[in-house]
Amino acid sequence: MHPTRILILLALLALAAAGEAPGDASALLPGLLADQRPARLEALAAIGRSRDPRAAAFLEDYRQGSAFRWQGRVVLVPELKDAAGIPLDLLDRRALGAAQPESALAALEVARPERLAATRAITRLRLTHPDPAVRLAAVVKAGDGGSAEEREALAAVAEGEGDARIRRAIDEGLAMADLADPRPAARAAAAVVLGDQLSARALDRLRALAADQAQPAEVRSAAAHAAARIEQRLDRLRVVQTAFSGVSAGSILVLMALGLAITFGLMGVINMAHGEMLMLGAYATLLVQWGFERFLPGAAGPWYFLAAVPAAFCAAAAAGWLLELTVIRHLYGRPLETLLATWGISYLLIQTIRTLFGDNQAVTAPPWLVGGWEPVDGLVLPWNRLFIIALTAVSVAAVVVLMRGTRLGLLLRATVQSRRTAASLGVDTRRIDGLTFAFGSGLAGAAGCAITLIGGLKPDMGQEYIIDSFLVVATGGVGNLAGVCCAGFGLGLLNKLLEPFTQAVFAKVLMLAAVILFLQWRPQGLFPPRGRLADA
Repeated sequence: MHPTRILILLALLALAAAGEAPGDASALLPGLLADQRPARLEALAAIGRSRDPRAAAFLEDYRQGSAFRWQGRVVLVPELKDAAGIPLDLLDRRALGAAQPESALAALEVARPERLAATRAITRLRLTHPDPAVRLAAVVKAGDGGSAEEREALAAVAEGEGDARIRRAIDEGLAMADLADPRPAARAAAAVVLGDQLSARALDRLRALAADQAQPAEVRSAAAHAAARIEQRLDRLRVVQTAFSGVSAGSILVLMALGLAITFGLMGVINMAHGEMLMLGAYATLLVQWGFERFLPGAAGPWYFLAAVPAAFCAAAAAGWLLELTVIRHLYGRPLETLLATWGISYLLIQTIRTLFGDNQAVTAPPWLVGGWEPVDGLVLPWNRLFIIALTAVSVAAVVVLMRGTRLGLLLRATVQSRRTAASLGVDTRRIDGLTFAFGSGLAGAAGCAITLIGGLKPDMGQEYIIDSFLVVATGGVGNLAGVCCAGFGLGLLNKLLEPFTQAVFAKVLMLAAVILFLQWRPQGLFPPRGRLADA
């Protein structure tokens, strides 16, 4: 019998074995030793249809050239050390003997067609992976491929898929494959299905189909209508995404400006070191992470961030209290002198942190803040941003409760309105000043903890937020917490709305110009100032 016919017969027998024993690719592996490429490609396709969960890892190594012929069988040799390697079983990865010299191992030919076939086989194997995330990624990849073989693979797993999201992705992939169907009616029907699903993945193909004058009118019309529906949905999603980005950026500004609204708005202190309180909170978060990694490894490690928030608040509050006790207390009523003094202190803190920690550090986000929430298909809201928004909401509520519902808040408001009257009634105004300044600084520290989720740490990181924080306080109305919230979220949204049309730096310039124009129209901000500055 001719050798080619023998190879074809072996391939058919391998396919039969795969059909009789699904989930075991062992009988298909000898086909990779075939001398003719069609037989090797058929063997790879059969391995992909086998649904053997062990085969995907082997095929990854096969693509990298780690498969060898040894003693008439295919073995895996991941690496050759000193021109020798230990042959391993392809699927179970158990050692099959002692280390063999390189001369005893014959590398299999893995050219571009074999690598492509192995890639398609890996995708097909992952269509039945137990992890839904892996299955979904494989379904999307197969659907984007759009070949007849990939469509067949999707159709084979469609009935048995119980996850609604994955099933929808399968239907989407089948329709995308049908866009290449030779029948015009099938192409038009696929375009209608993709339009009903509002498939963003298919938008480029639908646009190309609608613009192809060689297509029948019914196909071009269906594709154009579907593309228009998808574009409308994407426009709406972009609006929502921009609004969310603006709210999250505004949350950072609000969290930073809350403390400044107390120290500057209510106490009349121009604290140029307020940004360094944010920086101290960020580095306190880094120290908490290091502490958990060293003393509480394992299950407690991912929850370090919950301990880092109060630690950052306390670290910045302690620094603020010390600053008020040693410097600010002697400069009340002299805003320009407080500006110069705190400006110098900010540079002192920056250089101290640079000496202790260096120029660049980073906090590793805990696993539960990695990724995002996808409320609808195509809209992903990152968990770290959602956490920052939630932290801001809690901080605002805490400030309102403190100012309106506690004895300390009552004493603070009394001291702000009339220091002499409060002192005559027995209020320890010195102590109230220190606590107020510490609380405002602590809020900046909490903002520093939040910022570690979206950026790195550097000693001068606070300088990037101090000007924006003053803009928020001035725009909202000096000393008014409601104004801080409105201005913070408003400036965050304005900045994100301008960024798509300009560069990020120019967007900040336009935002500053808008604030200047607003203050020309309403010098007192959204809400008039209260406290000591109101009488200035």
